[in-house]
Amino acid sequence: ALALRPHVVLSEAAASPTPSPDSADTAAPPAAAAWSPLDAGDLAKYVFGTSAQVGLIALALRCLDAAGAAALPAPCAAPVFAFLSLRSRVFSCLDNRRPDRASQGGAATPQDTKRPRWTPPGIAFPIIWSTITLLRTISATMVWVACGKTFTCVPLLALMAHLSMGDTWNSITNAERRLGVSFLAVFGVLSTVYWTVYQFYQVKAAAGLILLPSAVWITIATVLTGTIWRINKPLQPLWPVKGDGKSASMVLPFSSFKR
Repeated sequence: ALALRPHVVLSEAAASPTPSPDSADTAAPPAAAAWSPLDAGDLAKYVFGTSAQVGLIALALRCLDAAGAAALPAPCAAPVFAFLSLRSRVFSCLDNRRPDRASQGGAATPQDTKRPRWTPPGIAFPIIWSTITLLRTISATMVWVACGKTFTCVPLLALMAHLSMGDTWNSITNAERRLGVSFLAVFGVLSTVYWTVYQFYQVKAAAGLILLPSAVWITIATVLTGTIWRINKPLQPLWPVKGDGKSASMVLPFSSFKR
């Protein structure tokens, strides 16, 4: 599932001064990075990986519908949504490794990555995401009931698209550590969460309101992602660069439940 934890290591030339995180908050944005060749293959990889993940999750949910899941009581759907919220990445064909917090001193980003002074402490992220998982599970179960106990209704598929977009963002951020691409891609995560909230609200207002804190947090995380990109210089390009050595290989879906 979605883990919005910016995680990119950048270095500056030895002769360049290193601004402190506090002063960087108010500094003018640095000049844009020089043009670098687009890696069209990696761009296609992101699109294919996201689309394939949505398709695989939708197929799994369609199988549940065909198996007669509608006959089950509402609480039986909750574990499905909890699992997808926590481990949707098992359906992904992109590398979705998580950051090694032990090597980062418990922080959400590497120790040599500049962060704004208002960055939440590392311990806050598991608490935030555990809460969001609970809210997703409750709201999705409510929508499932409101949609006639159908897993493949439009609002729930919107949630699956949001989770898949978040996993692609996580691959870009944590596996490839492409800070500029991460900043651009996070808007895909942001737009899909607000679309999901809207879809939930249209079906059942209470469900949309329950999911709304997830959108609020991702809005904050979007600002955080952009700030980290801006204060770590030189700026990385907003697109995947061919030959930058950051590209991560694709993997088979379900190849590892430990990713």
